[in-house]
Amino acid sequence: MSSGTWGSTLAMLRFRSKMPTTISHRRLLITRIAAVSTFTVYICSQTYALYLPGPKPPKPYSPNDKFVTAFFVLSALANVYWLRQLFFDWDVIGNTLPLTFGWDEEPCYLTVDDELLTSPDLAEQLGRDARVFTANLSSAQVRCMPFSVAGNIFMAAWGYAWSNEYYTISQVLLTANLATNLYAVFMLLHVENDDHITPANHITHFVMKTSTGLAVLYMWKNWGVIDQSTVPSVAEMINSGVIFLLMTIGSGPDPTLGICLLYDLAALISGETTSELWHYSFHWISIVVSVCLLIELRLSRSNSFSWLRGFDESLGLWFDREQPGQIYLDKDVENGGRVSFLRS
Repeated sequence: MSSGTWGSTLAMLRFRSKMPTTISHRRLLITRIAAVSTFTVYICSQTYALYLPGPKPPKPYSPNDKFVTAFFVLSALANVYWLRQLFFDWDVIGNTLPLTFGWDEEPCYLTVDDELLTSPDLAEQLGRDARVFTANLSSAQVRCMPFSVAGNIFMAAWGYAWSNEYYTISQVLLTANLATNLYAVFMLLHVENDDHITPANHITHFVMKTSTGLAVLYMWKNWGVIDQSTVPSVAEMINSGVIFLLMTIGSGPDPTLGICLLYDLAALISGETTSELWHYSFHWISIVVSVCLLIELRLSRSNSFSWLRGFDESLGLWFDREQPGQIYLDKDVENGGRVSFLRS
């Protein structure tokens, strides 16, 4: 497949994933229930599976259990913070809530007079403006949430299969989980008009990419039990390195997934192994991934980190992150009562 054909295929897949710009109260309620319930089952299942001792027979490679547990805890805490953004007071007019997406460098202005600023109708006036959002809920989070729910289900099922030593079934479930996360990272997080990391979607990027990194680590953990060959072929080692490299490059310039993959390699290097070839290959792959991350960092610096938007901007209309759902106006008296904000 040529590079042009590959690019066209990616563009078609992204186009088919229509970006939601609003969410209904009913869909939000369903999302809350599905997300919290599946995440709770996932946490319980993983905690039980990680608590049990692993298979005793020697394995060609096995990630360090402490690394796996630490990564799981980090991912769980990030998910808790992420899910917290789904809960806020429904304080908008109507049955749909606008979602934040994208970032406009140019500020736009909503002109109001002193009387309107003190009027009880202010919330209604702002609630009808599609550019004003009263909840810190991004389109990226709504897009990725169904895939996060599916991933939770796959991982909960993996915990059951792993605990009962159904390792082949476990690998199938982990493959489905990884495919789900990869689709979210490479397709849903990079759509037209919302392909930059902004204050509204950066938590979603972090959660989905760390979940992908954890999925890769679980794949190696499970496959180490199935694969009893202590002498890997050259093709196996090269293919493994190419996969790590492609995921690092493909998820760039954001280094989050690349750093997670580097962590996975560190876990494999520090874990128990009966294969020196695999041990050395993990070292070399980690070096290649590190070089790739350094090159991406240099390129990002030369482009002034153009993939980040809005982190150095001051908003006149902003969200209180301690109280999701509350909105604050910063009246600029010198500008004749104009309330300025940036379009999201």
